[in-house]
Amino acid sequence: MRMASSRHQFAALALVLSATVASTRPAVAEPQAAQTGTTPPPAENRISLRNWTRAEAWSFFEPLPGGGDPTYVDVANRLQIGFQRTARRYDLTAALQYVQFGGLPTDASGPGPLGTGALYFSHSGSRSSRQVYLRYLHARWKDAAPGLTLQVGRMAYTSGAETPSGNVTIEAVKRQRVDARIVGEFEWSLYQRSYDGVRLDWTRPTWKLTAAALRPTQGGFEEKAGAWMKNVSVLTGAVGLRPGRLLQGTDVQFFAVRYDDERPVSARPDNTGLPATHVDVTVNSLGATLVGAYPTKAGELDALLWVVGQSGDWYGQSHRAGALAAEIGYRWTDLPWRPWIRGGIGWASGDGDPRDDRHGTFFQAIPTGRKYSLSATYAFMNLTDVFVQALLRPMPSLGLRADLRRVSLAEAADRWYAGSGATQSSGSFFGYGTRPSQGATALGTVVEGSADYTVNRRWSINAYVGVIKGGAVVRRIFANDRLVFAYVENVLQF
Repeated sequence: MRMASSRHQFAALALVLSATVASTRPAVAEPQAAQTGTTPPPAENRISLRNWTRAEAWSFFEPLPGGGDPTYVDVANRLQIGFQRTARRYDLTAALQYVQFGGLPTDASGPGPLGTGALYFSHSGSRSSRQVYLRYLHARWKDAAPGLTLQVGRMAYTSGAETPSGNVTIEAVKRQRVDARIVGEFEWSLYQRSYDGVRLDWTRPTWKLTAAALRPTQGGFEEKAGAWMKNVSVLTGAVGLRPGRLLQGTDVQFFAVRYDDERPVSARPDNTGLPATHVDVTVNSLGATLVGAYPTKAGELDALLWVVGQSGDWYGQSHRAGALAAEIGYRWTDLPWRPWIRGGIGWASGDGDPRDDRHGTFFQAIPTGRKYSLSATYAFMNLTDVFVQALLRPMPSLGLRADLRRVSLAEAADRWYAGSGATQSSGSFFGYGTRPSQGATALGTVVEGSADYTVNRRWSINAYVGVIKGGAVVRRIFANDRLVFAYVENVLQF
């Protein structure tokens, strides 16, 4: 649904909000009479309002003469209005979202999009890309059978987050380094994505099983967000074992994801150089995750191992690929600022020969890519990422993070990939883009930092700045080797 003007969009949104408020009780329930032990609590209705305002500044690698303009600033706002009804046996959730951009660059492409602003403009063709759309609409039945929960409708889905461990450190590592590596909501993008389908969770004392059949919506950089991508299907299954059930202090998950894509999209993101009239991709991912937290006298040691193998079909080629992440960290719980130092390596296979009948590039499917590339300039495909990271907590309301990374391509015969999965149901944008490697592997050194400050329970501010010193891959296709990306975001919630 594309509105004629911003004024009409705000008017429509206001009508939806007023109608919802008129038919709903206040978010804070009125005092209730004391309940007996056998009387279920009353159903509760809640309206929520969240607003994100972000300004992004890009100074991308300078193109060769004839290329686009790599330097620009754009601003955007995302407003979400939600309603939730919580009852003893079921939950109902609905949310509308409105996104509005200003100042998107018109000449920030060549070679490829020069930053995320260029991608938003390429999808919409407008400097003020905007849209109102349905973000969520689902029902969840609790205890449909003993321990069984069923969810149907338009929902969120994040691979790796299906089974809470109950351990604060393990959950912190999973949120940052496991969630959405293969399936995610494209969270940091303004338009994001949702999933239409059905999800089943079966919870037992020592393990939890999750299965889902999903179709993603358009979104990410695509302004026609919320439309159903009927030619993309995602099937997922995960079994999580609670810490100590297999290894003491270790959360273990086994997972499988099947991704099928037959969209009428003409782009083919690989190293063959072959044209395509439509997508022809079926990829099966099978893997395991181990995340552990082990107390010591001075703090806590943590470790992560994530491995996945892939099979399937890639435009008629046999697909065989793999990836892994191995990380370790230590947090000093008795020192000021509670310093937490982590480091590790991530590797995603590349394709070593574009002329054979085998596709060997790890396919990240449909993730939230920026969790693993804060600079938003590369995807976890044909990649080796070696990093060290420091996380600090100067005060309860302020979190600081600094990363140093050395990023290179796994195979010089393959390409430099960027993106976060399918964005539109038809057209010329697959969701991943590529740039040539020119026979090199060194992509660059990344120095980046972020800060998150909670002003109060309704207001928070977060900011990021990253600098990349490009390697041989960059220097062979750009005029300079320095990229700077920064943003600041204001978040209000009621």
